[in-house]
Amino acid sequence: MNLSRLFHTIRWLKPVQVYGRLWFAIKRKLLNAGNPGNLSKLACELKSQLPLDRNQPFDLRFLNHSQQFVPAAMKWHSRDFAGNTEKLWLYHLNYFNWLFDGQLDNLPQLKLFLMLDWIEKNTSSRSETWEPYVVSRRLCNWVMWLQSNTESGDPYADCVSQSVAGQCRRLWSDLEYHIQANHLLENLRALFVATVFLAERQGELDSELETRLIFCARELISQIRMQFFADGGHFERSPMYHLEMLDAVEAVRLANRRLLQFTQPESSLKQQARSLETLCEDQVPLLRDWLAVVTHPDGKIAQFNDATLCAGIRRQGRAMNYLLDNSGFFVRRTDDSYFVMSCGEPSPSFQPGHTHCDIMSFELSLKDKRCIVDTGIGSYQNTQIREECRRTSAHNLPMIEHAEQSDIWAQFRIGKRAKVIHRHFDSEHNRLEIEMLDQYNQRFRREVIFANNSLRVRDRMFDRRVTGTFVSLLHLAPQIQVIPGDEPGNYGFALANTEFKVVTAARLRVEGYVWYPDFGLPVNAEKLILSNHETEAIDYAITWKTT
Repeated sequence: MNLSRLFHTIRWLKPVQVYGRLWFAIKRKLLNAGNPGNLSKLACELKSQLPLDRNQPFDLRFLNHSQQFVPAAMKWHSRDFAGNTEKLWLYHLNYFNWLFDGQLDNLPQLKLFLMLDWIEKNTSSRSETWEPYVVSRRLCNWVMWLQSNTESGDPYADCVSQSVAGQCRRLWSDLEYHIQANHLLENLRALFVATVFLAERQGELDSELETRLIFCARELISQIRMQFFADGGHFERSPMYHLEMLDAVEAVRLANRRLLQFTQPESSLKQQARSLETLCEDQVPLLRDWLAVVTHPDGKIAQFNDATLCAGIRRQGRAMNYLLDNSGFFVRRTDDSYFVMSCGEPSPSFQPGHTHCDIMSFELSLKDKRCIVDTGIGSYQNTQIREECRRTSAHNLPMIEHAEQSDIWAQFRIGKRAKVIHRHFDSEHNRLEIEMLDQYNQRFRREVIFANNSLRVRDRMFDRRVTGTFVSLLHLAPQIQVIPGDEPGNYGFALANTEFKVVTAARLRVEGYVWYPDFGLPVNAEKLILSNHETEAIDYAITWKTT
């Protein structure tokens, strides 16, 4: 075991993340919430009454992988699948997002059958299908389904509601304080939304539900304040997780509005709900504005840190420069270009599991088309793909070849880490400056100077401590076409009706790489590697024009 790596990983943790892991494991072994045995029998009886061909196969698709199922032999656990089914895929199966994503919209009886089948076959709340994050996502989807399909006295909906109550009791014991960040906020969101629904359904607020709601409201206030920067960005610095946490806050806001309608005046719960209402009303517009800033003109988010090519918030805005100093991003938007740079360090310090080595990396769109892209994220479970996407060479930045900005290890760990020591945008001269120290205390400086239809990049490094070639990387979008040039140091490219050039005195070579716009979706593309063996300096310019 690398004791130095372990020390530099653990030293940032909150105490609850250390002792909480042991306490969480003990509770998972000893507690078995609810009475799933009796509920399982009821679900089995009810599903047998549904008018459905139980041998008619159907497909479900997540993470760009399809699986065929037969209702009579539905599978929910990893042990049921032959081969190496990715854990995240299994999670998506158990999230039940597919109740609403259109895959089974013409089969409402099948949706109900599968919910009852899940209740029947998942009798132990210690199993993987009852992991707290999975429970959280499933609870939200089942509550949404119940709100749209509940009729008075419906035995099917009553059975699903009983399962929701049991899953809430399990989640109440399993909140992921040992993980923190988006997991904990997702847990609290699900527990709050589902408990409000249960209170509405039973028509009264008993002491158990009230205690739970007071706790959730208080903790949600604390986590929302902590997890979002003053500029509106989520503290994990991933536009994808920002999008999910924005959805969580909006769901909490809607559930809290319903809660305020039936809480007793001047009660402790009423006071907490009012504070939560004020916070959500203030935060949601700010969170949406942040997301709009880091959304490319094509309507999809920037792919920094762990992020797939999700739909963001597309807005037609005037040309503007944004330095999001709290969350560490710089954005320049003009009539024909969009530039976004990551200039923040691993965050949050106590849980940087979704962080990549991407300080100083940028993405560039020209005329609504992506030209320079981030590698993205292809897998959480495949160790090779996971490491390839997180490492320094997967991003558009200066580096020493084979030397990582931060010590990434396992799937979600970081030991010694880089830090940003300076960032500044000079609006008078349209110049962005950023400096960082990597894990070896080597100093890198990047300067970007913007002009009409061009940008110029100056990369420098100081205080070298490891051997290797100083390089600067540019990952091209897969649709880019190379235009043969006749001038040394002048490399031409085309995308749709836009041509752009990379002009440099540095050496340049082209290598293949794999871009991941989504989990499990590899796309072959090319990257440019600029190098200078004579000095620790690389300059290049990108110019463009519309044809």
